[in-house]
Formats: sequence, structure tokens, C-alpha cells
Amino acid sequence: QQSLLTKPLTLQDVLLKQLRMSKLTKQKYIIAEFIIHQIDDNGYLTLSAEEIVSFLNKGTGPGKEKIVKSTIEEIILFIQRFEPVGVGARNLRECLLIQLKAKEKTDKLVYTIVSKHLSDVAKNRIRVIAKKLKTKPENIKQAIKKIYHLEPKPGRLYSETPNTAIQPSYPDITLEKSKTEYEIIINCDRLPKFRISAQYKNILKSNKASKETKNYIREKIKSAMNLEKSISLRDQTLRKITSCLLDIQKDFFEYGDISMLKPLTFKKVAQIVERNESTISRVVNSKYVKTPHGIFRLNYFFTKPLKQDTTQNLSRESVKTKIFNIINEENKKKPLDDSKIVTILKKEDVLIARRTVSKYREELKIPPASRRKSPKK
Repeated sequence: QQSLLTKPLTLQDVLLKQLRMSKLTKQKYIIAEFIIHQIDDNGYLTLSAEEIVSFLNKGTGPGKEKIVKSTIEEIILFIQRFEPVGVGARNLRECLLIQLKAKEKTDKLVYTIVSKHLSDVAKNRIRVIAKKLKTKPENIKQAIKKIYHLEPKPGRLYSETPNTAIQPSYPDITLEKSKTEYEIIINCDRLPKFRISAQYKNILKSNKASKETKNYIREKIKSAMNLEKSISLRDQTLRKITSCLLDIQKDFFEYGDISMLKPLTFKKVAQIVERNESTISRVVNSKYVKTPHGIFRLNYFFTKPLKQDTTQNLSRESVKTKIFNIINEENKKKPLDDSKIVTILKKEDVLIARRTVSKYREELKIPPASRRKSPKK
């Protein structure tokens, strides 16, 4: 008997299915559809309300009526009621608050910590939070445990296979921006804390313990210390890699525009931080970084260069963004086919084949020109 294989649902598929069951006006439906396509695999909305207004008011928005920010905010809040809970948030704080609000009974302390003290949670400043909220540190610890049970990446259920899905956790790295620079915070809460039991210390000092017993304990202590040193070295490497990414991809971290991502390889970073290429690959694997523009896999910033006959130093992501912007600004009554997009890109000195445009357009989940044409009224 032949088994039937179906394509797994994407996050966009799930959200669009819920949208189709909603009762929105035609204009709001089209806006909601646009917003859903700006939600990344983690479930975060990648554009601000202002940016969405700007995009849709460039002569390509639904209807002739000017779109205002309040309408966009209304539709974002509408989408944030969809499943999975927490989807459509602009940042981690909003994502967690959506989940807390969805619960029938909201723990006031947990809600306050997420609202006002999330950066202190990332730094494990339990006593600082307790002092600010005038409560016991133990109460803060219990509240933080509840926060850990929330899902910081609500969309990953649909972006990762069951075999590769990871358990809910805070990002491994947090980037906090001050007026002049970024602070790199390595989140160590899930790592083991090392200490030598007083019982073992007493055995080592005792005259009654045998030499073999003492040697055994010393070996175990040495192994634990070596493991602690390895973890410390890993954190140092992770910090160096993150610092390197901040320097090379500074335009992205400043503006949050993926078209500003530069091509970058493990080899180049390995040379800068003076580590083996395999070490870089291993350290960044499955690591997440929280930035002012959302949560990203660390290897997201290692982008392959575009193979083309041009002097521009372009990444594939930047070309995808160019294609998205071209399609977004097209005349919906006469949408551009892939060949015409190739011609427009050529004028910008981006030389790629039509099949490459088609591939990138499909990866952006944008239908072909024939399906993008506005229906006649």
C-alpha cells in the first residue's frame, strides 16, 4: 500500500487558515494577509506598525483609502489572538504578555516581572527585582519558573521538525543597546553550577579515609573543574563570535533591515576570533540571540554570498529583500512576472537568472504574477 505524504503546514498556512474564518472587511482582510506574511518562523512580526503603514500607503495598498496606524494596530491585535498563542508579537516581552493575558487567571507578580523587569531576569538579578517589587527573592524565583514555561518562539512548532525541535528556553545571548554601544549578555541560567560538597572536603581532610578514596574524590573534582573551564571557554568564544557579528553586521543591528546583511562565512569569523572553523560552526549551532529587532538563530547572520557578475557585496537575504520590495511596490493590476523583475534588478547591477528570482520569490512565499493580480471590481 502506497503511503500518502503531505507537505507539512507552515506557520503562515496556519495563520491564513484562521484568517479565512474571520469576518473582516475586504480592506482589513488584505492588510491582515500582508501582516501575516511579515511574521517570521519564530512567530514574530518583523515590521513595526509605522513601517507597515508606509509600505501599504505607497500607492499599492488595498483600495484608495489612506491607511492609518490605528487600523494596523487593530489588525495586529486581532492576529495576536490567533493560535499559536503569542504569535504576531514585536518582541519577546510582548510575546510573553500575550500568553499571560490568554490565561484565565493572570499571576500579577509574573505579569509585572515580564512587563518591567525582563532584562533583570535575563541577567538573573533576582535580589534586584525583589527589592524593586518589595517582595522576597523566593517569590521572584517561583515567578521566574512560571515565565520559563512560556514559549518565547511560538512559531517554531511549524518551522522545525519533531526530531530537531528544541525545548522552550530563553535565548542563549541577549543584546541590550545603550546610547553608544551594545552589551552582550550570555544567559547562563540553564548551565550547571559547580560547588564541592562539604562532605567530600571533610573526607579529604580526614585521617580515616583511605588513600584510594581520596584519590577518587580528587579525580572527580578535577573532572568537574575541567568541565567548568570548558563551559567558561565556550562562553568566551560565544561572546567573541557575537562581538564579531555586531561589528560586521552592524547595519542590520542598527536598523533591523535584512537587506543590510553582508555575506559572512564561518572561515572569516574563525580567522578574526582565532578559533578553528569547526569550533565556530559547533558553537553557533542551535544558539539563539535576542536583539532589539527580534530573536534570531545565531547562524542566521552567516549569509552566503550571491554568485553573480557584479562588484556589489550582496547576500542572498539582501537580494530577497530587493525582490520583496519590487513586488510590494508593483501595480497590482499589472503585476511583474519574474523576467521583468530580473530586468529591474539588472538596472541596480544585480545580475541573477530568472529561475533564481523564481526560487527566492517562492522562499518568500509570494505567489507568481498571475495569482497576484487584483480582481476586477
